[in-house]
Amino acid sequence: DDHGRELAGRVPVRLPAAISVGTNPTFDGVSRRVESYVLDRDDLELYDVPITVEFCSRIRGQERFDSIEELIVTMRADVATTRSRLGL
Repeated sequence: DDHGRELAGRVPVRLPAAISVGTNPTFDGVSRRVESYVLDRDDLELYDVPITVEFCSRIRGQERFDSIEELIVTMRADVATTRSRLGL
């Protein structure tokens, strides 16, 4: 969805994403972070780039996982849920 506004010479583009808000307890994180996984894109470098995030649905609360493998399985399920809720 394009609102016709330009930001730094670019027209904004809406990209569906699964978003995590929390402290990354599996990795003993303490500071709160917002991390967005843009669905089906691994070519974006968005660190230090201003973006707008819109939340449409909460999937689950923050969890600490005993293994990275368990985290990855859950993240894949979260992405599938995100796709379903966004009608993708």
